[in-house]
Amino acid sequence: MDTAFVIGNGESRKIYPIDTLKGKGTIYGCNAIYRDHPDLCDKIIAVNPEMYEELAEAKQSIEFNAEIFGIENISKWDYLLAEQENNDIPDGLKLYRMWAGGDIKKGKWSSRDLSQARGSGCSAVLLAAESGASEIAILGFDILGARQWESKDGEQSRIQNNIYKNTRNYPSRLSMKAYLKYEWLFQLTQICRKFKSTNFYFFNRVENIHLNPFLRPYFTYAGGNIRAGSYADLKRLVDGQKTDIKWII
Repeated sequence: MDTAFVIGNGESRKIYPIDTLKGKGTIYGCNAIYRDHPDLCDKIIAVNPEMYEELAEAKQSIEFNAEIFGIENISKWDYLLAEQENNDIPDGLKLYRMWAGGDIKKGKWSSRDLSQARGSGCSAVLLAAESGASEIAILGFDILGARQWESKDGEQSRIQNNIYKNTRNYPSRLSMKAYLKYEWLFQLTQICRKFKSTNFYFFNRVENIHLNPFLRPYFTYAGGNIRAGSYADLKRLVDGQKTDIKWII
């Protein structure tokens, strides 16, 4: 069975020895993963031009073997499906494709069409699906902030969550952008809906899954081909013990 592993750079993945995935399937990494895992990935996706340039330079100096995919090399699909109305909002969700937000006090307001956004993580998942993988394991996609168990005024913490934060080509910011969780979940869900015969497995820390109120309604809307489990469950999958997994979602 053709398996792909898509590795995000959320801080949760520090607890999993990702180098042990080598040889278990095709490995898709994102952005600066080459810095500390130069021999791990088969493909690395970087939609940011400056990050892509860093990868190209590094490939010449440290000679890692991963194939690099930039913004010009990824799918042109806009994450929309013919059977959906343009602005459908699934039951249980407050928004889906379109996001609007801002600071009313400062008079700043903006909107985003999440089908037009492009990020390295979801582009990597889409690339794996389009490449024909029948099973896609997704790890290190933390979705929410690094301290997501904390909340203020009813909103979960958005403290920046990335292994490479505050380094070259990673903007120095204290908090994650408000729309990102909606962008990532919209795109992941739409990928699952398009590739109905592909099995998607979302792995993370147990508490990150339980504390994320968005996962269940989005994954339910995906259509039944995505499950969520712990990093211990990822090891079970890799070890051929998938039948022993008690999926959280």
